[in-house]
Amino acid sequence: MCLSADKLFKLEDGVMKSPGLYTMWTILYVVNLLCLALDSTTGSVRDFNLICSLLSTIYTAVSSYNTIYGNNMPSSMLLMAGPIHQYSTWLLLTYYRGNVYSTSPVGSLNAVYTFVVGVFTLDMVVKTWTLAINPSYYLNYLTKKKTVEC
Repeated sequence: MCLSADKLFKLEDGVMKSPGLYTMWTILYVVNLLCLALDSTTGSVRDFNLICSLLSTIYTAVSSYNTIYGNNMPSSMLLMAGPIHQYSTWLLLTYYRGNVYSTSPVGSLNAVYTFVVGVFTLDMVVKTWTLAINPSYYLNYLTKKKTVEC
């Protein structure tokens, strides 16, 4: 691959890091809690929101596991949890035939939510395919990161 792994994984491993990613997730989670608590919308709009939000909690679990038992690299957490959450979101959006948006707080948040998931999906597809085709690309990056940090 022509793009260096340092550049490919810079956003999560060098800029946002775990605290930044966790802050972003927490903000979305708290806003979602408020929307669900205050909005009485029912049906596919609310169902989609709840299911996708439940799936997003995988990030916190994988992040904690990766910090305690893994390599503590945010990119590893995203490579493990991202496909589960993001691909499931697109399956649900298709299942509900896109009927998950409205002018209600939950319906509006669904639009924000799918935009954010869309951006992360574009990024994740490139990275997971890179990993699938050339695992040593990422493993060499991790080895280099450990060497530099010691």
